[in-house]
Amino acid sequence: MTVVSLARGIFSNIGVKLLALLVAVVIWFNAIGQQEDERLFVVPLQFASLADTLTATGRVPGEVQIAVTGTRRDLLLIEFKKISVSLNMNRSEPGRFTQRLSVSDVILPPGVEPRKVRIVSPLLVDVTLEQLVTRRARVAVSLSGTLPGGQLLSSVPEAAPAWVMVTGPKSVDERMDKVFTKPIDLARVKDSGERDVDLDLDDMVVTSEPKKVRVGLFVSVRDKRVLANIPPTVLVDDANVVAEVIPKTVSLTLEGPKALLEQLSSRDVSVLVDLSGKPPGRYLLVPEVIVPNGIEKYIMDVDSLRVFVSRTSSP
Repeated sequence: MTVVSLARGIFSNIGVKLLALLVAVVIWFNAIGQQEDERLFVVPLQFASLADTLTATGRVPGEVQIAVTGTRRDLLLIEFKKISVSLNMNRSEPGRFTQRLSVSDVILPPGVEPRKVRIVSPLLVDVTLEQLVTRRARVAVSLSGTLPGGQLLSSVPEAAPAWVMVTGPKSVDERMDKVFTKPIDLARVKDSGERDVDLDLDDMVVTSEPKKVRVGLFVSVRDKRVLANIPPTVLVDDANVVAEVIPKTVSLTLEGPKALLEQLSSRDVSVLVDLSGKPPGRYLLVPEVIVPNGIEKYIMDVDSLRVFVSRTSSP
């Protein structure tokens, strides 16, 4: 047989041959689609008709794995339909709730027979139902990383609103007095401004209203400033005690954000000498220094103060 005759044999009646091939392919796919198979599906678990005043705690499964048997074609179509497992909780009360899952709890789309469905995992739901409580919680701003370029925060970041309403199970009521924001990465902060930040409630089993707050971050360059002539404040617990402090004034060198330092005066810092419980005499004391939030460090021009304590004559 020559090449020419072979080519003629192949291409003669080419339309009929292609049609036959197409029919064969369709028949093959149809046969494959009609074969029985089993496929696993992960579907959501819902607590239906649960009272608004209750919530489930403990190891609460959010999903259930089920197995469905059917033709490959039907199983493929199921992937595009909605399936869920629903537990009827309309008569539930606070306390332990245990129920074995069954096929009757599975909400199936039309055309799927319950006899072809089985529960794989979990087979049992074992949770605790608790009363929900609602209270006010203070919002704390969470920060991570450091500002680029040696910059500093000119003030302590605060959230607005500073308080939110949180709702959660009674068992965590004591931990609901404060909630944190999601960490703000300072390395990504380039300019001063405000931003919306989500509250970090992932590990608290609570919800909040609102769910996010606005946080102002104000940055400034690092600087130093000297505040001079600060008189120490003497703390006594006896009105008849008289104290003389040497030196009478001190100076503080503060280091922190330039924007904050420019606003400060001597009245914004305190140098405290605590003489509570000390009898008359001479003392060499290291005072307590209180500076505004945002100041990184300070240096006093003296290490300690000489204090002479005496008592006035009673009238």
